Amino acid sequence: LHFVAQALGLAVWSWLRNGNIYGIPAAAESVLKIVPSTKQVSAIGCVPSGKWKWHGAAIARDGSIYCIPANADRVLRIDPETDRVETIGDPLPGRWKWYGGILAEDDCIYGVPYSAGSVLKIEPATGKVSTIGDLKEGDWKWHGGSLGLDGAIYGIPAHADSVLKIQPETGEVKTIGGPFPGRYKWLGAVLGSDGCLYGIPYNSQKILKITPNSEDVELIDVPLKGRNMWQGGVQGPDGTVYFIPRWAEHVLRVSADGATVEAVSGEALVGWNKFQGAVLARNGCIYGVPQDLDAVLKIEPDRLDHSAS
Repeated sequence: LHFVAQALGLAVWSWLRNGNIYGIPAAAESVLKIVPSTKQVSAIGCVPSGKWKWHGAAIARDGSIYCIPANADRVLRIDPETDRVETIGDPLPGRWKWYGGILAEDDCIYGVPYSAGSVLKIEPATGKVSTIGDLKEGDWKWHGGSLGLDGAIYGIPAHADSVLKIQPETGEVKTIGGPFPGRYKWLGAVLGSDGCLYGIPYNSQKILKITPNSEDVELIDVPLKGRNMWQGGVQGPDGTVYFIPRWAEHVLRVSADGATVEAVSGEALVGWNKFQGAVLARNGCIYGVPQDLDAVLKIEPDRLDHSAS
């Protein structure tokens, strides 16, 4: 577990089958393109100025990247084959609308409502952009989500007091579990090798565990307490779930069977706003994306020792 190289200040990545990496523009006015095989870094396309324009993205079956509008008023589409960058759909007014997008089994992409009152639906085959569901008003409700093995999408509660469940095959949108009080409780989730979804604890002192088939929602205690603790996570090649530290001083991991939660031992990672998100690379290592640091976090799962926290 260590830092490697120097890093660009990116918070969101998409890694394509062609091996290239694309940075989704939040405040930037172009898309970042990284070609690891040649170490070439370039900017492609031109998008309007502004802050927090798109938050998260999903890769469709056609290979294009569809970026989810937060403050932007349209969906952004990136075609990796041609490097074409364009917006699609009718204008969608509002701020902080959706955070994170998930490709479902119906080949559509669904945006998780952050402050929006409905779920975003993108149909890549036709380019149609619409909304489904009717949710109560409120800001910062769900932050990202994950596709369950049952085919449903689960939105993770930030300020909302329950889990959002989206059924793509029927268009049903409802909530399950809770109530879970608090603000910025969990930010996103990771699908575990046991088929459960694990909500990443940010301000919550517990991990959110969702069992899709039964709709059971439970809380699991964590060994480290604090605020703004972890942001982003990934399932490693060993089946273990790893959470990436923002203010926390250690990586947190959940065993493949979900029975054990522990902090990864080693030197403390000091500082605030260290990392946001992570990527599992083809070499089996996990790379944490830096927020305010000038280095990338590298986790080598096969070399880690178990810790007692």
